Amino acid sequence: MIATVLSRLDAAYPSAEDRSKIESYLATVEGRRAALDEVRHQAGPVADRVMAGIRARYPQFARYRPTGYDKGHRDMVLLTNMVGNATFLGEHESLDDMFTHWYKTILKAAHMSPQFMRDTFALWHEALKACLSPAAWGLVRPHAEHLADVLTDLPVPARDETGERRTISSGLM
Repeated sequence: MIATVLSRLDAAYPSAEDRSKIESYLATVEGRRAALDEVRHQAGPVADRVMAGIRARYPQFARYRPTGYDKGHRDMVLLTNMVGNATFLGEHESLDDMFTHWYKTILKAAHMSPQFMRDTFALWHEALKACLSPAAWGLVRPHAEHLADVLTDLPVPARDETGERRTISSGLM
């Protein structure tokens, strides 16, 4: 956030609005650092919970993607760490520039259906909320929602390589 504000300065000194943004960020930096540490510590358990839900909803996924569950676990750890970084930075523009758009092209090329992605991110939000403290979740949530919104905005692929979706009546978590 500080780098973004300082790189967009129109004058030699920050305006009152820019100073206010910097001061607001600095006032919350300790909480953001604690949230980042918590996210890094919980990335594995969050990914475990998400992949358990995906296995229940998409049991045929491995038929289309033999290493899909393992790669999905790796990707969920990566996404969780990326959202922790965005939380610490206090903005998601850097995340979008460095990661989000690149990762979205991979999802398009992998023929992931929009429904599969919505299910995955719904499970991810549930897992984050369950594994993180309320304070950390409050800081992480806006960035997780942004990431989910951008990455679920996919076209319907020519061929769906996720398998048939099972409807789960009760919650998995």
